[in-house]
Amino acid sequence: MRQNHPSYPQVALDFMNRDHEEFAALRGKLLDLIDSGTADAIDGLLDELQRHTVRHFADEEKAMQEAGFPVYAVHKGEHDAVLVDMAARIEGWRRERDIAVLRDWLDAAVGEWFVSHVSSMDTVTAGFIAAQRQRS
Repeated sequence: MRQNHPSYPQVALDFMNRDHEEFAALRGKLLDLIDSGTADAIDGLLDELQRHTVRHFADEEKAMQEAGFPVYAVHKGEHDAVLVDMAARIEGWRRERDIAVLRDWLDAAVGEWFVSHVSSMDTVTAGFIAAQRQRS
């Protein structure tokens, strides 16, 4: 069952919560466009989703480095893998224009990854960074 707006937890850092909300909204807009049959705006929204994700990951990684997050490499490794997959999926969409493949990726893979990532890695990371900032 598709969830255009998945449920995910808030984390201990406001900037991450704002970015997560923006990501979920962009994903939801893309799924709404697909459902409405309006494929014209999909390319632009995919580009926006990709730019947003790159920026968010960079901001998160900077905060992890500044706080001395001990498992930075693991978290960054997941970010890198997601960005590689996202670029390949967007390129595949542009080449094939297969709306069913795009819908399945956004709906299942992206939705499930997002909820899982925020619930685990981002929750732990934000808690660590917030605690480090309180000590400073």
